[in-house]
Amino acid sequence: MEGAGPRSSRAAAGAALGIWWASRASLFVVVTGISWVLALPGPSRITGPAGWLAERFVWWDAFHFLRIADRGYLPPELPCCDQAFFPGYPFATRAVGLLVGRNWVLAGLLVTQVAASAAAVLLWRLAAQPGTRAEGGAGGTHHPLVGRHAVLLLATAPFGLFLSSVYSEALFLALSLGAWSAGLRRRWWVAGLLAALAAATRINGLFLAAALAVMYLAQLRAEGRWRPRWDAAALALPALAVAGYFAWLHARTGSWNNWQEAQNRSWQRQLAWPWDGLRIGFHQLVTAPSHDLVISRAADLLTAVGGIVLTGLLVGRRRWAEAVLIGLNVAVLVASTTLVSSPRYALTWFPAYLMAARWSARRRPAGGRWVLPVAVVLGAPAMAVLSVTFAMHLWVA
Repeated sequence: MEGAGPRSSRAAAGAALGIWWASRASLFVVVTGISWVLALPGPSRITGPAGWLAERFVWWDAFHFLRIADRGYLPPELPCCDQAFFPGYPFATRAVGLLVGRNWVLAGLLVTQVAASAAAVLLWRLAAQPGTRAEGGAGGTHHPLVGRHAVLLLATAPFGLFLSSVYSEALFLALSLGAWSAGLRRRWWVAGLLAALAAATRINGLFLAAALAVMYLAQLRAEGRWRPRWDAAALALPALAVAGYFAWLHARTGSWNNWQEAQNRSWQRQLAWPWDGLRIGFHQLVTAPSHDLVISRAADLLTAVGGIVLTGLLVGRRRWAEAVLIGLNVAVLVASTTLVSSPRYALTWFPAYLMAARWSARRRPAGGRWVLPVAVVLGAPAMAVLSVTFAMHLWVA
C-alpha cells in the first residue's frame, strides 16, 4: 500500500494511462492487421488518405455525431433523427474540429481518446479507495492493486471498441466518474456541474443525478443531520441541462417530446413493461436473421439480465447510491421495446468495474482472485473479434 500524496497520484495516473494506451495500441494493431489481411473494402463514406483506416473504427451511429458536429441539428433536408443524440459529445467534437482544420473524424477520435484516458485515471483513483462508501469521504489508504484491476477490466471489456470510436460513451464515463469522485469529496457544485455535462451528453445523466442525490442524503445521515445544505441545489443542474435541450427542440419542432419521437421513428424504441421488454429481447434473439445479429442480440439480453443481477448485488451490499445508478439504467433498458446497444451502454456502469476489482484483489481464500484472469482471458479476445466485426461494418451493439 502507499500514501495518497501527489507522488502516488502521479504514479497512479501513469499506471492507469499505461494500461489503457497499451490496450488501445494493441487493439489498433489487431484490427488494422486483420482488416488488411481480409482486404476489407473502402473508403466509402470517409474521404481522404486515411479514409480506409478511419472506417475500420468509425461507422454506424458515429455518422450521426459527425453530421451534428459539421452541420448542427435539423438541417432543412434532414428533419429526423439526429436529435435522438444529445449535444454534449458532438459539440465537443465541433470545438476540437475547429482546431484541427474541421476534420470532424479526427476531432471525434481525439475527444474520445482524451475522455477515455481521463476515465481510466479517474477509475483507478476511485477503485484504489476500497473503504470509500457513498456516505464517507474520499480519504484513507490507497490500494493500487484494486485500481490496477479496475482499469484492466475496463481495458479488456468485450465491447470496449466504443471507448475508442466516435461514440459518446467515453465522454459520458469520464464525466460520470468525475462527478462521482467530487460527490465523495463533498464538492457538490463540482459534482453537479460535471453531472450536468454528463446529462448533456446522454440522458442517463439524470440517473447519475438521482444516484448522487442518494449519496448526498447518505452523507447527511452520517453527519447526523437531515436539513440539506445550500449546495444541494447543485443536484438540479443535470435536470436543467436536459430541460434546456428539450426546450430547444420544442422551439425548433413544436414538440416537447421530439427526442422520444426520434427514438421511436428511427429505432422503434418505445416504453414497455419490463417483462415485455425481456420477452421482446428474447424473441429478437431467436429470430435474428444473421450471425452478427445473433451475437449482438444475445449480448443485449445477457447485459440486461446481468444488470438486474448487479443491482441485486449492490442492494445486498447496501451500496445504495450505486444500486440506484445501475438500477435506473437497467430499468430504462428493459422497460423498452428494444434492448439494442445494451452492451455499449453498460460500458459506463462503473460500479461493476469497482465491485469486480475489489473482489478480485481480495487475498483471503474466499476472495475472487479468479475474476481478473478470467475476465482478461475471455474479454480481450472477445473485444478483438467484436472490433474486427465492427471493422467489417457488421452490426455490433
